Amino acid sequence: MEEQDNGPVEPREAAVVAGGVAIVIPAFNEAMTIESLVAGCLALPGRPRVIVVDDGSTDETAVLAAEAGAELLPQQENRGKGDSLRRGMRAALAGGAACIVTLDADGQHRPADIPRLLLMAAAWPGHVVIGARCDHGGDRAPPARLAANRVADFWVSWAARRPVADSQSGFRVYPAALAAALVGGAGRAERFAFESEALIVAGRRGYGIVAVSIPAIYDADLRPSHFRPVADIASIVRIVAARLLVRGMDPVGLWRSRRSVRNTNPRDV
Repeated sequence: MEEQDNGPVEPREAAVVAGGVAIVIPAFNEAMTIESLVAGCLALPGRPRVIVVDDGSTDETAVLAAEAGAELLPQQENRGKGDSLRRGMRAALAGGAACIVTLDADGQHRPADIPRLLLMAAAWPGHVVIGARCDHGGDRAPPARLAANRVADFWVSWAARRPVADSQSGFRVYPAALAAALVGGAGRAERFAFESEALIVAGRRGYGIVAVSIPAIYDADLRPSHFRPVADIASIVRIVAARLLVRGMDPVGLWRSRRSVRNTNPRDV
């Protein structure tokens, strides 16, 4: 197992990690990365609660996650990322989490960046914080993935009525109240569309959305993404279009999503 290099943690970062933070990691066949990812999360100050939702993996993901010290929520069949996130959020809320960090299990997100997202969450209460990949990874990103992400950003920003940087990043901090609404019925979409719906629900319910820049990691040694650029973006666009149609296509939302486009570049802290 390759150890996660968390690097030095500043005192102000340590303060925001300690207490009330739950980390939710949906995982499907991530045996190559899950052990080091969990270890990196548990090495953060305050040793936050780490919940791995194993989505019917056929490899050793569940065993390795549990051995690394995660709280494991297993399920026998693959139900998709949306279902896994809802299950993980419910468990986090039941344990009294004040905020919930989500990150992917495939090695694209570094535990070392969690304190930076939490600092932004502390500075902007009532906001969703996105770990946004600078320019979606630029020339390192698969072209189909890059194009799909930009299409999704436009539609999600429109429906959320505010500019959203990197709407397809799964590295986020959710306020507990928003997570409770999502698992309580406001977030019903499946697979990757759930994360887009979560941002739309956030915007419609008055939550702000801010971003922190993170590295875009596209390692050839990592397993191929489960994200299907055409099918998953089509699903996202259908969900967004349905919400816009019931609001007469919401021209005000489109204007709001574009008027501050200059501010969508990820904020750094």
